[in-house]
Amino acid sequence: MDHTKQAENSSSGELMVAAVAERQAEAKEIAESLAGKRTAAAPKQSHYAAVTVSPGSARSGSSPVAEFVGFLEQNKRVWLMVVGTIVGLIVLVTAAQRGLAWFSEKRERKQEQAVASVTPEHLLARCGQPLEDTTKNVYPILMRTMTYQISRNETYIFNFSRTAEETSDWVFLSMKDGNGKSYETAEEKVSAMSCLNSRK
Repeated sequence: MDHTKQAENSSSGELMVAAVAERQAEAKEIAESLAGKRTAAAPKQSHYAAVTVSPGSARSGSSPVAEFVGFLEQNKRVWLMVVGTIVGLIVLVTAAQRGLAWFSEKRERKQEQAVASVTPEHLLARCGQPLEDTTKNVYPILMRTMTYQISRNETYIFNFSRTAEETSDWVFLSMKDGNGKSYETAEEKVSAMSCLNSRK
């Protein structure tokens, strides 16, 4: 009987060892299986770059001013380009305005000089022979009137005067059109008769 018990004990011990080995094999297989599944189910790498949060923005109670300053710092290059463009446009517009003002002043000075130098002789040289040229002697002054007909509807009358002395110069008094309208400024006179601005 002892022999039988001993045989039973040895066979049950072998069964236990086999069972333990089988359980270990199953556990190993399950572990490998789980490890394989985890490897297969590992998340794919994202195509997006990682987002880094600065310590200043991580604070829960950040103010709108701080957020705006942070936004400006992140987009510094864009803002510098925008500010540079605006400054450049301001400089360009200012330079253009000054250039136009200088050109306008230069043109006005040229017209004033042209009108100031008008004499009967200059008028003949610049605009040609008048339709009518009359001189009246109102002692001690001579009055000279020269009439130019530019077109059928445009007639301009120039009045000059000088003293009766031979050496005195003619003085340009006025310019009027055929309807009696007087031209006062150099610009008006040159606009009406462009030949007044001639270099002759």
